[in-house]
Amino acid sequence: MTTKGKAWWVLAFVCAAFIAHNAAAQSKYSGIPEEHRRYALADGVTEKDVTYYSDGVGCYAKVFYPKGFDPAGKTPAIVVGQGWTGTTASIKKFGARFAARGFVAMAIDYRGWGGSDGFATMLDSGSNDDSVRFEERTMRVRIKRTRLLPWKQVEDYRNAISYIQGEPGVDPDRIGIWGSSYAGGHVLTVASIDSRVKAAVSQVTGLNGYGKSEGPVPMSQYAIKDAIKRAREGQGGEWRTGFSDPRMVDIETQQASQEYRPYHYVKHIPDTVAVLFLLAENDELINNDQAGKAAYEILKGPKKLVVYPDIGHFDIYIEDHFEKGSAEAADWFAKHLELE
Repeated sequence: MTTKGKAWWVLAFVCAAFIAHNAAAQSKYSGIPEEHRRYALADGVTEKDVTYYSDGVGCYAKVFYPKGFDPAGKTPAIVVGQGWTGTTASIKKFGARFAARGFVAMAIDYRGWGGSDGFATMLDSGSNDDSVRFEERTMRVRIKRTRLLPWKQVEDYRNAISYIQGEPGVDPDRIGIWGSSYAGGHVLTVASIDSRVKAAVSQVTGLNGYGKSEGPVPMSQYAIKDAIKRAREGQGGEWRTGFSDPRMVDIETQQASQEYRPYHYVKHIPDTVAVLFLLAENDELINNDQAGKAAYEILKGPKKLVVYPDIGHFDIYIEDHFEKGSAEAADWFAKHLELE
């Protein structure tokens, strides 16, 4: 065999091993089984599908209302969001439980995920006249459902807060946020920049930034090449990721995720915001010492750290651990949102 032939053989072997490793990891960290996404409504609890808008994009949410909900009253509300490639399918049951405890709960899908619309890009320029403030016209658009951008998801959280503040019967001054995994970092970021948040729960906290500088994140040649392609052609490369529901996302996700460092925002959370951390002792995806526990140490306001022993990342969504975690979160919100 020639030297060139040997090189190609080695490359093929490495690629095959990499694919096999990813497949094994995907199988090991398979996410939340379908049977554990189902939920039942407690007596008197009702639900409604709604559309909220984030930068003009229609986003799906399921709103849960407690028994005896009064549209003329003032009930505290909680916005509920899922993590990496997650949708409302696996967190509606948390919303249902919070409603059973007396809250209005709004489980959201981010732009481009679940029941929400995707990111729209105009393919026709339309009018370039700045004097025209609003215009309706028929044009071609491209809808993208491959964008996993953390700061866009933070915006979606904030727009969901705005939506639920406008719901008749919700007290706009008693708003809580709940997030799991990657969204466990989102709720800390949102709490640090949105004055409307009074309490937060971060479950199996995904938190980038510990031990890293607050300056620019270097870009690899791979990232630069893809950024150039996006800027010049309108679309870069894609890769497959996810757990419960694997899917294709844009390569820009990788750089965007490295640049997103919620850990550095924790110190800006006001001491008036109460934060609860619910962690899995044997979390196979997250280093708790560099994520939830590290964030807990920084916080100055009301805080609590709960570590559930002998469970992994996805166990907290199912069976007894779901019961314990959702109850712990509901107790926290009841205390700090002053549920009557």
